[in-house]
Amino acid sequence: MIKNKSYIKLSLKISPLNPGKEILIAKLDQLKFEGFVEKPDGLECYIPTTKWNKKVLDIFYPLEEKGIDVEWFIGLVEDKNWNSLWEQNYSPVFIGDSCVIRSDFHNKTKINHEIIIKPKMTFGTGHHETTQLIIEELLKSPPLEKNVLDIGSGTGILSIMSEKLGTKKVDSIDTCELSMRSAKENFKINKCNKINFHLGTIDVINSKTYDTILVNIEKNVIIKEAKYYFNKLDLYGSIYLSGFYSSDEEIVIKKIQTLNLKLKEKKRKNKWSLLIFEKHE
Repeated sequence: MIKNKSYIKLSLKISPLNPGKEILIAKLDQLKFEGFVEKPDGLECYIPTTKWNKKVLDIFYPLEEKGIDVEWFIGLVEDKNWNSLWEQNYSPVFIGDSCVIRSDFHNKTKINHEIIIKPKMTFGTGHHETTQLIIEELLKSPPLEKNVLDIGSGTGILSIMSEKLGTKKVDSIDTCELSMRSAKENFKINKCNKINFHLGTIDVINSKTYDTILVNIEKNVIIKEAKYYFNKLDLYGSIYLSGFYSSDEEIVIKKIQTLNLKLKEKKRKNKWSLLIFEKHE
């Protein structure tokens, strides 16, 4: 956990927020940034002053060619007790009556499914609508004795939920090293023994196929990788697609239906969407 250090705070205003946010988190993680706080219009990114280098700012220029605009502001953060800060600001997430996502400093509940995470200055705390949408549907149709692939797993919440619901095996994938470290810690806290984490993209999975595929990433990546998902999905298997705005549903549906996948469910929460498809002959 981050504490007892002096930090540079790099505040970013990003437009469009997605996929800009995901791209920048991945790049800044590689440059030794230790924490990220999501904001409505961007990110707050933290790096120890001893690791700061102004050359970090060079990563913004190539993004302009991709149509991503970034405004940045630099500030100095005094030493803080990050554990105490998170305990003050992180609240449990209740999903229906049968699931809660909480931290180890919260009191134990009597709810059937408790997911315990170590909240850090990073993403994936269970508060996001897309995570909640997928969990709600998994609770309705548990992946009992199924092989699950979790793409864009972040801190591992959906992978943990899948194991708690009786999955046979889970392969968890993310491109961010910070996510990998956080996910592995959370797997250990939840005593998971059926999850394998893979650092990288869908390409790191070779010959395996899956009964259930969970995808919680931005729409451009989904569209780009859709054919790979189709090839990894077993016949009569289900794929859950989320991580994009409801306004982008038709773009995603049009792409996925070219692969002969049948739309089974369409769910929305606030401005976010979940689409569930099935694979048929």
